[in-house]
Amino acid sequence: MTAASVLLDAQVQTKRMYSLLNEVMDLSRQLAEALDRNDQVTVQMVISMREEPIKRLRAAQSALEEQRNSLDPEAGERLGALLNGAPAEEPGEEALASQVATNRRLLTQVLELDRVLNKKVTREKSIYQ
Repeated sequence: MTAASVLLDAQVQTKRMYSLLNEVMDLSRQLAEALDRNDQVTVQMVISMREEPIKRLRAAQSALEEQRNSLDPEAGERLGALLNGAPAEEPGEEALASQVATNRRLLTQVLELDRVLNKKVTREKSIYQ
């Protein structure tokens, strides 16, 4: 597997993750609206709907880990660094590094919204306490 194909495969997975993060964010916003309306039926429905994209995010993350582990140690270490937010060192790494940074920003927003929603739903039993 060439370095370019490794980067392309990783970029495909990170773009898939971005799409899934957007889906989770959209569902989280719907959950927030349902909570504000005190619409328990919609709350339960949206919570269960969020499970699928979250499972697919985990699968995409696992696929990236498997890809990294299948590479020779040096290439695997470099891919791991890029996936953990390291800046691009080669021109071919720029797209992946940029997508990882975009995903991290969106993930931060999703987690912050999730923290707020979790506290609304569970009150004093929040996992964020």
